[in-house]
Amino acid sequence: MADAASNKTDARLILADLESGESREVLRSPWIDQVRRIPGSSAWSALVDRGQGVQLYRIEADGRVDPIVVHPATAKFGDIDGRLFPGVAHAPITVGVRAYSWSPDGRRLFHITLDSVSDQGKILLDEKVSEQRGLRRLTGQATASLHLRAANGQVTLIARRPRTDLLSTMSKGDVVWNKDGFQFPVMDTDNSGGQRRVTMAWSFSDKRAREIASTRDYVYWQMVGPRGGQLSTEGFGDQREIVEVGEDGKRHSYGKHPFSIGHGATFGGARSPDAQTTAVSIRALDDPRFGIGVVTRDGVRPIWSDGSLTKCDFTPTLAIAACLAESQTQPPTLVTVDVRSGRTMRVASVSPEHEKITPLQVTPRAWTNRYGHKVSGYIVWPRGYQKGQRYPAIVVTHGNDADQRFALQDNQWEYPVQTFAERGYVILLINEASSRLNPEIRAADQAWGLQGKALPPEKMRELLWLTAAASFEDAVTELAREGIVDPQRVGIAGYSRGSQLVNVAMTQSNFFRAASSGDGGYLEPVAAADMPESYIAVFGGLPYDPQALPNYLALSPSLRAGEACGAILQQVAAPHAASIDFYRALRKAAVPTQISLFPGESAASDETHVFHIPSNRMAAMQENIAWFDYWLLDKRDPESPFADRYAGWDAMKGALPARCR
Repeated sequence: MADAASNKTDARLILADLESGESREVLRSPWIDQVRRIPGSSAWSALVDRGQGVQLYRIEADGRVDPIVVHPATAKFGDIDGRLFPGVAHAPITVGVRAYSWSPDGRRLFHITLDSVSDQGKILLDEKVSEQRGLRRLTGQATASLHLRAANGQVTLIARRPRTDLLSTMSKGDVVWNKDGFQFPVMDTDNSGGQRRVTMAWSFSDKRAREIASTRDYVYWQMVGPRGGQLSTEGFGDQREIVEVGEDGKRHSYGKHPFSIGHGATFGGARSPDAQTTAVSIRALDDPRFGIGVVTRDGVRPIWSDGSLTKCDFTPTLAIAACLAESQTQPPTLVTVDVRSGRTMRVASVSPEHEKITPLQVTPRAWTNRYGHKVSGYIVWPRGYQKGQRYPAIVVTHGNDADQRFALQDNQWEYPVQTFAERGYVILLINEASSRLNPEIRAADQAWGLQGKALPPEKMRELLWLTAAASFEDAVTELAREGIVDPQRVGIAGYSRGSQLVNVAMTQSNFFRAASSGDGGYLEPVAAADMPESYIAVFGGLPYDPQALPNYLALSPSLRAGEACGAILQQVAAPHAASIDFYRALRKAAVPTQISLFPGESAASDETHVFHIPSNRMAAMQENIAWFDYWLLDKRDPESPFADRYAGWDAMKGALPARCR
């Protein structure tokens, strides 16, 4: 939760009684993560920062908290001096214990600890120097140590992984247990910098690990099915085949279904003690929502609610699940699910304040763009919408995060979708075309991730960026034909992956009058040296390769700034060279533009990618409201914190190039 007084976010652990619905706060901390039942007990475990960095603690039902594993915390996550990795959605934290997993009987504990290593004080050479390009401080790193604690308390060091093993460093305890041992993933890096995911198997009897599988196509979700094999979803289209593949390679099909399985964003899965039933997260395809898939030898039985069932946990027999029920209009509510009948019962509200607000109308919608690619999404209607009246509209995108979850920051970021709708905008939350529905896009995704055959740059351009821009335009055009949207008052907003799509859309056509682009910059030539293999996959070469240069001229937003006309706002968490280059190119082309850099917690830190500082989040939302109101509605609010910018925006509007008038 955000604490406006301290300008920080904190985590709160709430204990809820599933029968009475009564709840109480048992713990508050800057960081609480990986809350899990301890099998065979009435207690939980969690990674908590209680002043000693993030460590592993046991939490009793009466609220008592005791340490389980405490390791000297030296590795730092977050955009701060000596950082290990940028914080994505949280304040900078110091980590001792990174991840853990209990064996099904609760007698064994797998856990990963981190130890920082640094190049500070060393003379750096060659690639080490290149890695620091564009940074204002050296990049901190860490080694990961993998441990197993036995029932008698004896701790065995399984492996000490190098700083290049990002799978171990970023792990959430990705372990698959069996009666003989467990499997865990690591990342190996060869001399050329190529990476592969390796699955290791630890044997209780031999007390050693061996490699059992290797692939460059990373699959982070693992769940064992009723036959003891790995569950997954295969194929393309609206009917996905659910399969289970054993260690011997034998494949069992559970048939085709209109959903996919295995989504870590909601919950991983659970297996019954008799190993005959596995519960997994499932995601519908047309109206993206999450549910529970009950997998037995006889097949897969889906359990749905009105919206989505997320963050589920189960009683050991899988008879009852406790989940969050939420949707685009329903704030998260704690519910129980009778797995046999599928019946859902409300237990307690997670956010009573949001339940006081009368929900807006939100309609699922699917579109097929001019390339023949199908996309899903939602229309958020203005309160009091009147049929026959045309409304201004804003497209909001991140990638594929528009689904039945409530006010999800990964979807709407600092674009206050609900507030815009209250102010009279039609909002289109649109996913890009799914690679799981189209083999062409899947091939491009794999080529981009260096896991598949290279495609010509023109196909990469079309399948990964132009088709998304076409989807946004075609969706708005369809609503304009229906008399819903005013096509002369349309904006677009997106962050991260969505920022790429916004920047491309704004420099490939003049369809949108205004845009807000959040913390992006990929595709700009200046960033090619930081990720050369990725850029070669997209453009067919680096920017200083004469043969590849035409491909940059065809796609890189800064090189196409002279084609843009709509007003473009960029909001960034750090002074990314790519974003600044795009800003400078737009200014030179006299395109209305502004770039806003939001501050970190101190002079030695940056804001994180999903802004974690409450005042920054509020300011970014207010800035977006002022920006779109001005450029789409010609509206000025003298009470806006950004009212002093109107004069500058007037000057930009007056200086529009003749081609844009």
